Amino acid sequence: MHVIKKIKFVDAASRYPNYSAQIMDLYQVLNRLNFTSPDDMRKVYKSLDNFKYKDKFYVLDIAGNNIRLIAYISFSGQRFYAKHIVSHAEYDKLCKRYAKGEL
Repeated sequence: MHVIKKIKFVDAASRYPNYSAQIMDLYQVLNRLNFTSPDDMRKVYKSLDNFKYKDKFYVLDIAGNNIRLIAYISFSGQRFYAKHIVSHAEYDKLCKRYAKGEL
């Protein structure tokens, strides 16, 4: 897949140094592999789930659910756009803002 915004991964790796290796490993794998569907991606990333507040947005757990990635994924276009890479607590706050329509 073509990962848009590598800087999101780099920034998250510096913001969460304890998980930087897992964050950058995820970037490398996503950039190297092609996934044809969510089910295909779940074969590699079992935590992949729909983000219920936005169509075609998905959530991935990183580092044993300590970090969450929210991304827009176009499987037909092979594009992966990382929107947010945050801690689990920050993810909960983002969900509340999405639920209110603020984001």
